Amino acid sequence: MNLKNTKAGFLLSAEHEKLPIAELNALIDIFSLEGNLNCFKNYVILDSSISEEIIKKMVKRGGYTNEGHVIFSESPIINQNVDETLENFFKSSETLDFPVERDETFAVRVLKLEKESPFNSMEIERKLGGIIKKKTSAQVSLKNPSKTVKVVISNDKMYTGIVIEKRDVEYFQNNRPHLRAYFHPGCIMPKLARCLVNLSRVKEGEIVLDPFCGTGGFLIEAGFLGCKLIGSDIDEQMVNGALLNLNTYDLSKQVISIKENDAKNVSKYLEALKIEKIDGIVTDPPYGISTSKKGDMLEIFEKIVDVLKDNDYLVFAAPNKMELDLNLVEFYEMRVHKSLTRYIHVYRKN
Repeated sequence: MNLKNTKAGFLLSAEHEKLPIAELNALIDIFSLEGNLNCFKNYVILDSSISEEIIKKMVKRGGYTNEGHVIFSESPIINQNVDETLENFFKSSETLDFPVERDETFAVRVLKLEKESPFNSMEIERKLGGIIKKKTSAQVSLKNPSKTVKVVISNDKMYTGIVIEKRDVEYFQNNRPHLRAYFHPGCIMPKLARCLVNLSRVKEGEIVLDPFCGTGGFLIEAGFLGCKLIGSDIDEQMVNGALLNLNTYDLSKQVISIKENDAKNVSKYLEALKIEKIDGIVTDPPYGISTSKKGDMLEIFEKIVDVLKDNDYLVFAAPNKMELDLNLVEFYEMRVHKSLTRYIHVYRKN
């Protein structure tokens, strides 16, 4: 199956109100897509010329994108009348060419976006499954189907699609910071780190800098996305820990340099590497910054931005809002616990 020039549906995580859709918008930029977005809570339809391959890449790259679907049918919800809507839905389904082969197995799954939706999921799954089986001669397998047909019900339409890709849930569970070869408290979780790397819009082969790299969480995620990595930290132990972690994940080949360095001297650091500008900065500066130190941190950021290419992004988390002489294009709050809220900044260099 290779469906092109079609609509894509993305099931997003509901872990945060704004970050999942922000990350999806960043992925749309990264893959140079155009088209309208229709958002229904944590389900988003992209009306664009998009291939199955790109849908797969977007889901694999995302932190908060749970599933990617190819949408091949839409059916209206008629005057909020369940019987009339389903009669029309099943009648139109009988005319569809489902992308399920005779030698494949399939399952039908219903996703209702409204909690109070009057539609009966089991009825839809049973009847649509019967239609698909009759048309394709494929067999139903509820436990391990080779294809999953998804029916997504919004407040005004029923969308039918095929699940193309699912997020690797085990990766984010099995690679939490405390399970790495080197751990230090206060690390950002890998799913959020992946999201912040994506918000920087860096592409495969481009250079990512983390001037406060700590144990290497952002560099790990950027490395898995195929980016080249430059990191530094003022603490030599952290540098050694970051190198150990990257080596454990077999990402050493992505590393240009990680060394002990004061972030104030990032320009000299890159100059020694014969690198003038980099493509993205993603970082988590040390917290516990007192009011008197905030000015110092702003000064450091102004110096760091000098090494960033025009129109590229600086993404960082901080315990408060930091005003830089750049274009703040996105800003999000993420409550970690009652005494810590991370403020995520997405700045673009003009």
